[in-house]
Amino acid sequence: MRRVDVYRNLNRACWSVRENRRVVDHVDSIALYDVRFHVSEAARQRVLRLGQRAVMAWASGIVIDAPLQRSSERIKFDPFEGPDFMMGEWPVHEANLIHFDRHGRCWGVL
Repeated sequence: MRRVDVYRNLNRACWSVRENRRVVDHVDSIALYDVRFHVSEAARQRVLRLGQRAVMAWASGIVIDAPLQRSSERIKFDPFEGPDFMMGEWPVHEANLIHFDRHGRCWGVL
């Protein structure tokens, strides 16, 4: 069991996987469990101020091979809308299971 960070790589149109602060893989899709969401507010403010893209938000969890659950709901992050990952109108800070799909979307079961 390894805990990794996953974030959207906009340049490559895939998900980047970091382990111990180093990118170890680029994948089209991945699933994590025991997930915590992180946002660097300093990096978010820099993006808002400069308009340049940067890694400012990621999910950390344990890689798992699991199918997408029917009860999964969409989770989004938009630095221009606020400092949190959101599920509908509610901020999300952790989840039991997350799927990052090949279309750049994140689906979660809280």
